[in-house]
Amino acid sequence: MLICPKCGASLEPTENLAITCACGETYHRLSSGGLDFLQGSEFDDFDLDEEDITQRAILEQEAEGVAARMDHFFSPLIHRYALFSRKPANRLTILDCGCGNGITVDILREHGIDAWGVDAGRARHQQWCQRRARAQLISANALRLPFADAAFDVVFSSGLVEHIGIHEEEEADGYHSRRLADCDQQRQQFVRELVRVLKDDGFILLDHPNGSFPADFWHGGEAGSIRWHWPHGDMLPRFSEIVRYFRLADSSLKFVSLSPSRRLSFNKVGVHWYGRLFAPMMKAWLHVMDIPQLSFLARTFLNPYLVTVATKRRDLHTWVTPQPGTGTTDPGKAAGPPPV
Repeated sequence: MLICPKCGASLEPTENLAITCACGETYHRLSSGGLDFLQGSEFDDFDLDEEDITQRAILEQEAEGVAARMDHFFSPLIHRYALFSRKPANRLTILDCGCGNGITVDILREHGIDAWGVDAGRARHQQWCQRRARAQLISANALRLPFADAAFDVVFSSGLVEHIGIHEEEEADGYHSRRLADCDQQRQQFVRELVRVLKDDGFILLDHPNGSFPADFWHGGEAGSIRWHWPHGDMLPRFSEIVRYFRLADSSLKFVSLSPSRRLSFNKVGVHWYGRLFAPMMKAWLHVMDIPQLSFLARTFLNPYLVTVATKRRDLHTWVTPQPGTGTTDPGKAAGPPPV
């Protein structure tokens, strides 16, 4: 499954502290146990400080959010895919690209799934020491994944694509970002890599704040604060951009944009007055997008958070969305509009 990201040659699994490719590149292991394909060039995402009470609370809230998303959103989707694919869940291979704290991989492997995670943040690599499946958590560049072609049944990437090809800074007056000149090319390469490592009958899930929605609650500096932005030229991609990246990678892919009603918990925005005021209404609105006849709204400027599923499977519409009021899909009924 593992390959050298420099030359593409297969790498034999080993318990050694390092793997040397036939091309001469050597990849050492992180202190957590996973391989370091960045060879020490990871980026400084944040300084992990165990004495910082505020940071600890934020990271604990993040961990709770990851577990909730797995329980209410990702795991049911994976289960429906396995059911319709007639694949036992414990025979699936799953990649979380941009896995952050790595909790998703622990949860998936607890259910017998062969799950792997990739991230490039130094603080995240330190967090991996707390994970049970740390040997499957790998330091790598998402634009040059160290996995063979068609290695995974499922690939998901949550909250990563909006950071690719972007220069970001935290300054005294708040958070600032701008697109780099090659932003589109970087994002195209990222999506091309996700498609490359996906099996022909698998699916990709890509989620991120919606560039067409004028308010961004995820990159405003303080957790849950609002960052207002124009719908064009901002760091956040729109649905049309994501579809374009996928179609350039593989024109046979089909797409569905899902409601994030089970994906979002509103914990961070809920600490602000506007969150407490508007969160109940937003939750109700997102559930409206679960109604099959109105699910097209999920890809528009009326949805704050895009969740896009891409696959070559012709039965996409039969398993990707649960029937309203249930946790499963009726194999005899189509949920939602035809895929794009």
